Amino acid sequence: MSFVPVAAAQPGAPETGLYAHLDATDRYVHQSRDEALLTLLRRHGIETLAGLRILEVGCGGGSLLRTLLHYGADGDRLIGIDIASATVAGAGAALPGTPLAVANAAALPYRDGSFDVAFAFTSLTSMLDQREREQAAAETLRVLRPGGLLAVYDFWVNPLNRTTRSLRPNELRALFAGSRVEVERVTLAPPIVRALGGRPGLCRRLERLPWLRSHLLAAVIKERAQ
Repeated sequence: MSFVPVAAAQPGAPETGLYAHLDATDRYVHQSRDEALLTLLRRHGIETLAGLRILEVGCGGGSLLRTLLHYGADGDRLIGIDIASATVAGAGAALPGTPLAVANAAALPYRDGSFDVAFAFTSLTSMLDQREREQAAAETLRVLRPGGLLAVYDFWVNPLNRTTRSLRPNELRALFAGSRVEVERVTLAPPIVRALGGRPGLCRRLERLPWLRSHLLAAVIKERAQ
């Protein structure tokens, strides 16, 4: 099963499935994020998620897992982990048949090279301790196969959330030193989207300005064994 074409997920396009339950602000943010993610995957030769072994580190309530299923991931090859047992239980209720586990990202319970693709979406910024971030980055790379891809989506600025610590591009590159890392700024800052009522025409125009984008989207490619 191929990706749903990016054009079908354009911010502001009529949507009766994946994004229908979201308000205008969240709908725009999620659609814009997913459009950028699909473009990143295609850029790295991934035209379909079907058949791939996929891990999400820090799956929360399962929002991204639902997105990945929507875009073709196999439910039995898609695994989500989170350190919060209540969160995992909630995700499991919404995603029957998708393997989920309570686990620490700094000590993943999987063998080396177990996954083709991994995702870490707004999980590194929830780790306030630098050593924990470093261990989580190393563990995620360990369980990726050589040549595998890790997609990181996280905010580089978020002054209103005191329970997180922003992730800057230089730190992201340092966390994955030894791998090829490509970083871009994405996502019009949600407070701006909210102020604009999520109106796609206005949001799209402002999103063209890099300094108004609040998140980083990175492709981390694990080096192949020599």
